[in-house]
Amino acid sequence: MNKNRVNFFCDKRCKGVIPEPFESRKYIPQWYKKLTAKSKNEEGFNISTLKRCPPFLDALCSGWIIPLAADVDFVVEDEGAGVSWRSDFFFDIVATHSIDQIKTHPKSPRVPLKILNQWVIRTPPGWSSLFIPPLNRPDEKLDLMAGVVETDKYFEIVNFPGFLKTGEGNVELKAGHPLMQVIPFKRGLEKSANISVLGKKEMKLLEKTRDRRSSILSLYRDKLWEPK
Repeated sequence: MNKNRVNFFCDKRCKGVIPEPFESRKYIPQWYKKLTAKSKNEEGFNISTLKRCPPFLDALCSGWIIPLAADVDFVVEDEGAGVSWRSDFFFDIVATHSIDQIKTHPKSPRVPLKILNQWVIRTPPGWSSLFIPPLNRPDEKLDLMAGVVETDKYFEIVNFPGFLKTGEGNVELKAGHPLMQVIPFKRGLEKSANISVLGKKEMKLLEKTRDRRSSILSLYRDKLWEPK
């Protein structure tokens, strides 16, 4: 296994049948693609748009997307307290958690679902994975929960708990529906942080940054940002 690479494994019966994980950078919203880098405000002046915001772009492009393995049709009743589903996939694709496990959750008594992932993720030693619903891409159907797993040591499928957003009616999820964004990160930072006021050294550094911002229009983007 390449020590600098994330690895995804699936059951041999799934290979070539289910959608594969893919780089998050390949799942850029159409509205963002259409957005121009410059626009005019109400006064008619040119302004930079979100298209020129590297932090937003980095959130879109970090890690990998795990898609839904197969089509699933849900029927939701009683404001989400009753949920049934159907899928023709040869493995179970959905399960539920007990409502007692989340009875203090704001969405209770909605049924807590568990979308069953078909991929084992393996990261290099010292690297964990943040599993989070795709960043900056609102999902109109699913409200999944984020989690962190030591994917370098826990060689097992990680499933995705959460809820359907609707309280009544039919919900159709197609194979390939983006479920989770997996963002590996290296462990090792101290759990405690230094909390203090800005001293002379920090004020000098802050002033230097602000001076550079005043003379360089897009300081962070053009001089400090490192394309991922």
